[in-house]
Amino acid sequence: MKGKNGQQKAAENVAVVTRWISERNMRRDWHEYAFNNRINRRVIAEELEFAKSVCTQNAAVRKLLDDADALWFNNEVVDKAAHDAARERAQMQTSRISSDNSVLLKRLAELEAENQRMRQELKAFKKQQALVLDGVPGFKL
Repeated sequence: MKGKNGQQKAAENVAVVTRWISERNMRRDWHEYAFNNRINRRVIAEELEFAKSVCTQNAAVRKLLDDADALWFNNEVVDKAAHDAARERAQMQTSRISSDNSVLLKRLAELEAENQRMRQELKAFKKQQALVLDGVPGFKL
């Protein structure tokens, strides 16, 4: 008795994967098979008892799995993309705020230094004014 040829095995694998996908849809447990927002090909190959290469070399199986990936994990991919975009925007905003803070801190330091210099000048002028108004011993206006 002869074994099955490659075409027969391929057709059987398509049928097995089709049934497996239907079963996952009924049970809604596809998240148990997820890896990086895709069906974990190694796990499905082990569970369905065929080589992992079937998932890539059998075009019909590959299409079935890719379609299931798109159906089951498409929202998660979009959510992940939105999350990544939001994180990037937050990092850009943090960077911009940090830059603005640096500019403001530099300006604050300049103003504090100028304020200190002006206080010293004012103190010196007040001393001069006191001398002029009170006079120096032995010299009065």
